[in-house]
Amino acid sequence: MRRPAAESRARHQASRLWLIDLDNTLHDASFRIMAEINQRMTHYVAEHLGVDLAAASAVREQYWRRYGATLLGLVRHHGVDPEDFLAKTHPADHELPTMVSHRPGLAQKLRRLRGRRWLLTNAPRRYTLALLDRLGIRRSFDRLICIEDMQALGRLQPKPARWLWTHLIRQAALPASRLTLVDDSCDNLRAAHRMGLATARVWASPSFVARTRLQGRPAVIRRPGYVRHQVNSLASLARWA
Repeated sequence: MRRPAAESRARHQASRLWLIDLDNTLHDASFRIMAEINQRMTHYVAEHLGVDLAAASAVREQYWRRYGATLLGLVRHHGVDPEDFLAKTHPADHELPTMVSHRPGLAQKLRRLRGRRWLLTNAPRRYTLALLDRLGIRRSFDRLICIEDMQALGRLQPKPARWLWTHLIRQAALPASRLTLVDDSCDNLRAAHRMGLATARVWASPSFVARTRLQGRPAVIRRPGYVRHQVNSLASLARWA
């Protein structure tokens, strides 16, 4: 028979859900991966649209600001195949060892976040699984939600789409306030906050801090109103759990 204390812990865990981003939240994507993905995206746009790299970069920026993801603009206006784009712009499994900085104890830090944990990333599943295996945290999540899973009415609806938050709240079967988005993107955090979710920002990767120090700038980011908790690590976030 389950003891009252154990039952209380189980109820508490069932009543909280963490939606945790991948790149620059669970690992330091600024170490190398993000620059590599950005470069590959720019080259993909240049090749597909037949423009130079400067024009391709401008197109990427325009679509990112307008739709929240470059891919959505490419699909809507240029008929780009999402699977082809994602496959060609994200590193293959064998490339990851030289691109990922090791973070010891990450699995233990995730386990300290009491409640269910869903990974929520706009990255493709192949890349996500390979990266989670590299970080040793695939089993740390109750569910993996990648960009392929973010579709409605035949269209991609990745973060920060309003549909996605509504869909996740319904699937979680919890009040929106019991869901916490842990992310580094201001757009994603702002959109989740508007839908009533709690929000937490992991505010600075080690690469970001190192660059700002070299440039003689303070490595401090102001906490906006749509971010409830701003921390510099998952270990710090666990104290709020």
